[in-house]
Amino acid sequence: MPERDVSPYARLRRQMLVVLVLFGLLPLSIASVAGLLANRAELDARSRNVLEAMVKNRKVTVELFLEEKLRQLELAAAMLPVAELSRRAALEGLFNELARERGGIVDLGFIGNDGRHIAYIGPYHLEQHDYHKEQWFTQVMVRGRYESDVFLGFRRFPHMVMAVRKHEGGKAFVLRATIDTDLLSTLVREGGLETGADVYILNRAGEYQTRYSDAHRLMEKAALTPIPTHSGVRVVEVSGARNEYVATAWLRTDAWVLVAVQPMPGLGALLSTHPSVTLVLVLGWVLLPLLSVLVARHRLRQIRELEGERAALYESVAQTQKMAAIGRLAASVAHEINNPLAVIHAQAGALEDALVDGPDFPLAGELRDRLCKIAAQIDRGRKVTHRLLGFSRRVGPDVEPVDVAVALDEAVSFVEKEAEASRIRIVREYAKDAPIVHSSVSQMQQVFLNLVNNAMDAIGRDGEVRLRVASEGEGVRVHIDDNGPGIPAQDLERVFEPFFSTKRGSSGHGGLGLAICKETMRNLGGRIDVRSEVGKGTEYTLWFPRQAPE
Repeated sequence: MPERDVSPYARLRRQMLVVLVLFGLLPLSIASVAGLLANRAELDARSRNVLEAMVKNRKVTVELFLEEKLRQLELAAAMLPVAELSRRAALEGLFNELARERGGIVDLGFIGNDGRHIAYIGPYHLEQHDYHKEQWFTQVMVRGRYESDVFLGFRRFPHMVMAVRKHEGGKAFVLRATIDTDLLSTLVREGGLETGADVYILNRAGEYQTRYSDAHRLMEKAALTPIPTHSGVRVVEVSGARNEYVATAWLRTDAWVLVAVQPMPGLGALLSTHPSVTLVLVLGWVLLPLLSVLVARHRLRQIRELEGERAALYESVAQTQKMAAIGRLAASVAHEINNPLAVIHAQAGALEDALVDGPDFPLAGELRDRLCKIAAQIDRGRKVTHRLLGFSRRVGPDVEPVDVAVALDEAVSFVEKEAEASRIRIVREYAKDAPIVHSSVSQMQQVFLNLVNNAMDAIGRDGEVRLRVASEGEGVRVHIDDNGPGIPAQDLERVFEPFFSTKRGSSGHGGLGLAICKETMRNLGGRIDVRSEVGKGTEYTLWFPRQAPE
């Protein structure tokens, strides 16, 4: 690069560095770092205390949850006789009652002393499985109650089991429930939302018993050193790829350990914790560059001029290339569509000739109707390609006399079968005195089809789309109403914005449909409005002038 291009930047950089470092930045930075280091111990202690309090809170929450589920089973086993628990309907009632109380129960089984289900309620086919050799069954028979780690079992997916023993008539029975590990994971995760920590539970083997994120897979080993048994909450600092606090607390019978991992406070936390130091640092960084600007004013002016000229040149070239590329693409797409349209037209003509030669064909009338529809859609496709070519070759507008009600019916005919399948009624209310307008029927039908599709999408199933056509002033008014869920008030003002969509949870909607409808109506000299109320539906109102602009 020539010297004249490099020297202004090099001289400006050297001058600003001299001013910043020698006249304030270096001393200011030294003082700020000293202040931050002095306050680091305070912030560390505060972070450890918050993390310790959160772990204590989560420990109590998890233990209460597990104890509550176990006591619910014990209470049910104590109160209900074997005859009642053996009835599937009674067991289902108990399951529903337990599931309503904070949830957490996936299935419920009543098992005899032979290890087989007497009754079972749940989504799995476990009625014939024999549990008498399973570890948990042996333990509950001996100890009277049992809580498992997360294991696979007959379900072949990670789950945990709680079981209690019941004695009646000299025999022992077991009431067993599967605990929802997702709910348990949610209870544990809530602590991380308070502190920003990664919170989970491990068993004594160091395997995940709950999930915090996709990085934690149930029953996989955690990347932690073995955690010794201890009382209360233990917080240690761990150095590695990043410095972290690791807080641990053993749960219940020391079978599980609650772990919370949180990054140690960095510079950002220090700055936000001590606003006075941050204020001094920010003021220094703001004021010192201003002094440097006084020295470099001439160079900055030169840079702005050079950058302005370069930006203008780049913008001009980019805009020219973009418009040329769009024009070539439009022409290419139009030609590619015209070729299959020509083949379809030729084949339809051959069928028409065949009908002339064989007028007694049994389905000749229906076939003629279908050929007419094919011809109409071929013509519509040609009009679409005509508009694409018009973009690149400035083809004139295709304005023609249009019966709006007929155009609306033709557009709706494409989706009537889909509406019938979704049990959506399409109600028509067409005034007979609506005048003929001069407009583009293909563009008009594109708007109709888009709005009717939107209405059907909003309804989903079992609803009604109402179409109304009437005369209004020097034109025709069209209403397209649905009784769907409606649009929230905060979204209603934005529905015509490009890339904004009210169709949540679907990546297939780009948010351009209504924006294109509005632009099309403007090109036709008309207008489009929307009214909606949540829970009652949405109404689009279109108005077409008698004569579209040329």
